[in-house]
Amino acid sequence: MQQIKFNIHVYRFKALLANLIIAVLLPVASWAQLHVFAPDHECTHLCAHTRISASSIGIYDQDPRLYDYDVKFYGLDLHVDPSTTFLDGSVRILAEVTATSMSYFVLELTDELSVSSVEHGDELLSFSHHNQVLEIDLGDSFDEGTIIDITVYYSGEPQPDGFFAGISSSNNNFGDPVLWTLSEPHNARQWFPCKQVLEDKADSVHVTITTPPGFTAASNGLLTKVTEHPDGRMTYHWRSFYPIAYYLISIAVSNYQEYNFYAPLSSDQDSVFVQNFIYNYPQVLEAQRENLERTRDFMQVFSQIWGDYPFSSEKYGHAQAPMGGAMEHQTMSTMGSFGFDITAHELAHHWFGNQVTCATWSDIWINEGFASYGEYLAREFILGRESADGWMSNAHNNIKSQPGGSIYVPPLELSDVWRIFNGRLSYRKGAAMLHLLRFELDDDELFFHIMEDFQQTFAHDVATGDDFRMSIDLNTGESWEWFFNQWYYGEGYPIYELLWWQEDNDLFIRSSQITSTNYPSFFLGTLEFKVRINGEEQYIRVFQDEPLQVFEIPLNGKVEQIVFNPQSYMLKEFVLIDSTGIIDPGNLTDLSFGPNPVIESLTLYFDNNWNNSQYFVSDLQGRVLLEGRLLSDEHTIYMAGLTTGMYLIKVVSSRGEQNTFRFLKK
Repeated sequence: MQQIKFNIHVYRFKALLANLIIAVLLPVASWAQLHVFAPDHECTHLCAHTRISASSIGIYDQDPRLYDYDVKFYGLDLHVDPSTTFLDGSVRILAEVTATSMSYFVLELTDELSVSSVEHGDELLSFSHHNQVLEIDLGDSFDEGTIIDITVYYSGEPQPDGFFAGISSSNNNFGDPVLWTLSEPHNARQWFPCKQVLEDKADSVHVTITTPPGFTAASNGLLTKVTEHPDGRMTYHWRSFYPIAYYLISIAVSNYQEYNFYAPLSSDQDSVFVQNFIYNYPQVLEAQRENLERTRDFMQVFSQIWGDYPFSSEKYGHAQAPMGGAMEHQTMSTMGSFGFDITAHELAHHWFGNQVTCATWSDIWINEGFASYGEYLAREFILGRESADGWMSNAHNNIKSQPGGSIYVPPLELSDVWRIFNGRLSYRKGAAMLHLLRFELDDDELFFHIMEDFQQTFAHDVATGDDFRMSIDLNTGESWEWFFNQWYYGEGYPIYELLWWQEDNDLFIRSSQITSTNYPSFFLGTLEFKVRINGEEQYIRVFQDEPLQVFEIPLNGKVEQIVFNPQSYMLKEFVLIDSTGIIDPGNLTDLSFGPNPVIESLTLYFDNNWNNSQYFVSDLQGRVLLEGRLLSDEHTIYMAGLTTGMYLIKVVSSRGEQNTFRFLKK
């Protein structure tokens, strides 16, 4: 195992170096992609000692002295009031010197917070704080391997700015103030001094929060003590002893009630404590009890297919906040709602994102693609395959709403946080890629073994997309570089034209493929058909490795029907050019639209299942601008009156089914 992991890390270094060369040498235009601003919620940086910082390039310039030490411990001691973002407190940091010698200790901290003093043991240290960098003069030079013990005292009121604000305060629907943090990808510095480097996980964290009377504070790990002060203030002591990335440390403070239970792991004999902090009103618990208790099923399913919940000696939990989405803070997800998919998604992150964290923001797929596939798997194993396939069909439609875009985030696009967290690419196409991998492997036991092995190999560490590919290679004995080149680094999807005929007992299938973008120009991959012969069905799989290929399949009997992609695994478009017909089950209840971008008009294409449905065209703020009803197999909507920008179109069937698409109006 040690040797395997070493080889994978060597490969990671080479891949990152190659990315650096690509980012420097290739013209900007070659990386051009369509951007989707989806509120779904590196290249590399050569620093001192020639180490590569995979997490920072393209986002902001980091001081290279951040790489002179390894964080061991964060100890936050904060006084807060949930009605404001004002903070007053300290952070203790234990770190090991990794440079040959170190005389300055550098941290990241917003200029909106004022540092009053810095201590090293009993010694007060001089410091400077500007341009979001806290530079501390240690007064001496410390050798490699020395443990530095620094405490920073600070206060201030950072101003929230959007979803990724670092720290936010707002009232919930009941008028109670709620304070919560959301540090991903690089806003932990908005509320505590830290080192924002993905590969440097702290070994442990203590979070101590003092609140006004009547408020409860939730955080990572175990609640070890609650202290009530004579004036009614409360202090909550949280402790976690698992490695943790800087952006997964969190607090949430409000008028909470607790609703707790235990959830089973892979065996019914083992369980984990689930601690929920929800608004302190009876109707909230009444409305959310069933949603919260689904965590039992999610926990057991994920533990059985990926290995037991990685933080089981502490807890899992939820803290409610008035946010537009949710965030997978380690052992305590912060939740704006508790629907089936979002609750499954945030728990899935504790395997993919928390235990194994993306090594670079370019490889956010390790977090979001895997957690999104967790939504599919939760549906498959709890609600059934039909529900799961409905999820994947909607994901495929969303992916195909635009022709291009790679799952891997090109280094030159990392300055756009919404490109990193692009719902169409990082989330849905990331999940669809895993589904395709499962299809290509054609062995569920092997597929889930690879995912579990990847977890064990990189437990409490970081990993890239290529690290996962190496795990596949090692477990299959084959190279999957072709698959990652086209689906991870490439853009778009294949478009098939299919024709079939029969000569005696031989079935011939002619497949011609083009792609939705220029790179790749061709997608290698397996095609699957369900063929009915003499009233009986059989499955046929062929591998297409040329753009135009004819497959000859010996059969015993007359072909009565052919179904292409019968299990709906493939992300593709399909064009029928044979009058005898090849059925695509993905189109039986299909709803699609075009063109995108829209210039003057948009046409919806649909089958009988969507007849008499209502459609609503709205802006991204949800304001309905156009609406109407679908009465035939296609309907054209004239958009000339809309200004340039992004819009949504939602279609609601008479049965209550919904589909939402995003389009660009030029």
